[in-house]
Amino acid sequence: MTDVASAPIVSVVTVTFNSEEFIRGCCTSVAQNAGPVTIEHVVIDNGSTDATVGIVRGEFPRVRLTENRMNLGFTAANNQGASMSRGRYVVFLNPDTIVPEGVFATMVDLMDRDDTIGVLAPRLVDQHGQLSDMGHRAPTAWTLINGFLLLNRIAPDRFPGVVRNHDVRGIEDCEWACGACLMVRREIVEKFQWRAFGSGDDFDYCTQIREGGWRIVLTGDVEVIHFSGRSWVEAKPTIFAGTPSNFALHLRAHHGPLHTAVGIAGMRLGLRLRGAVHRFLYRITKDPERLYKANRTRQFLAHDDYCVFRKTQAKTPTLYPG
Repeated sequence: MTDVASAPIVSVVTVTFNSEEFIRGCCTSVAQNAGPVTIEHVVIDNGSTDATVGIVRGEFPRVRLTENRMNLGFTAANNQGASMSRGRYVVFLNPDTIVPEGVFATMVDLMDRDDTIGVLAPRLVDQHGQLSDMGHRAPTAWTLINGFLLLNRIAPDRFPGVVRNHDVRGIEDCEWACGACLMVRREIVEKFQWRAFGSGDDFDYCTQIREGGWRIVLTGDVEVIHFSGRSWVEAKPTIFAGTPSNFALHLRAHHGPLHTAVGIAGMRLGLRLRGAVHRFLYRITKDPERLYKANRTRQFLAHDDYCVFRKTQAKTPTLYPG
């Protein structure tokens, strides 16, 4: 049992894998911008071969660092970090994030004032200050087609997408939130675990909690900078090969094979079009941002290539690209 008197208010859990480019900024922002909130930072390294561990161990002695000998997977490492944590709230925080001053204090205050909120997520912006993708609606054929063919950017109210592309003001309920930064109550962390890694693992985690009777809430009162999975650029495209995405699994369980086929076809068409555009623009501009986005679409496309009609789940991906 956790000693309540000595426990921090917030435990931050960060999973790393070859995250040397971002982990210094993440750890610095957590340490310097806690404000009045007592925080412990738990870092679970999944067998990095770069300087990630050296940076954390040498520059952030107060971080509780655990070094896994091999890559156990993002979801398993999240559960590992959560089991080590002691805080009243647990924040699952990606290594490619920067947390500005006051974020934790405001989120704790919101959670303290409303005990119906199970998961609280901040507004996300990229390194240029532009709105970053955030979770929004549960996947259906309609929301997947709207989102991945960018119809929701034209008219988000008429064409709601699975991912949120419009801004948030104040407090808004949603069906799931982006796993880059999630504040979760202690009792929920102890009851619900992260499951199979793959695109939409944050959707799956939030869905468990929402179906358990808790609210998933997004707030525009605070924002976190998210560099949005830059280490996916180096991840092998075969990491998801032959596996269903969590979106496909949800569709298959709730809507049947025909609905699943339509939704996944629309999603894959959108991904292929985006990938082609980004590759074309990269050849013209040599902008590394375009290469990153093209490679990221390749990762997503490795999912759902043949297994969306199967009644049983295909092999589960275990590696975590970053």
